Amino acid sequence: MNRYHFGIPDEEFIRGKVPITKEEIRTITLSKLRIDTNSVIVDIGAGTGSISVECALLAREGKVYAIEVAEEGIDLINANKKKFSVENLEVIQAKAPLGLEMIQSADRIIIGGSKGNLPQIMEWADKHLSEDGIIAANFIVLENLMTFTELLKNMNYDWQLINVTVARSRSIGGSTMMEGLNPIYIVSARRASRKS
Repeated sequence: MNRYHFGIPDEEFIRGKVPITKEEIRTITLSKLRIDTNSVIVDIGAGTGSISVECALLAREGKVYAIEVAEEGIDLINANKKKFSVENLEVIQAKAPLGLEMIQSADRIIIGGSKGNLPQIMEWADKHLSEDGIIAANFIVLENLMTFTELLKNMNYDWQLINVTVARSRSIGGSTMMEGLNPIYIVSARRASRKS
């Protein structure tokens, strides 16, 4: 196994038509999660598994559950699991919160896709997130972002929102131009201090 370097380049992953969380966004998301070597992590809407794989590499003594509904996504996650030799990654095909019944507790929860089930996913997360756990969620669609932040307010979470816009250089006819990626909203949240 090659030595792991934080922020695996996108081209290292086996990809298909399923969206991938781009390297720069993935790196920021992972930094917000503060993963420990023994963390239990749930990645909901795992796509190609790029975040799941990096989580599994960081939490070598922990466990990562990658939840994805699309058949192609499941195939890609399994292919990337094999490529990066992450045996602590378990792949579950389901539309969350279905498929999460066996997970009793999680230290970190990532929401990359919800298929319209954000309220149900957050209900599950609130019951199963460890006391000092962290939730990180990535959004492109503003309506989903607003739904999520409203849920966090109502469920008494402290949260931070950042907007990330990335442009990558591209060579055209001997010149260099910058090509923008979709702006992404990254929300990181913890339970608010609860008075006894």
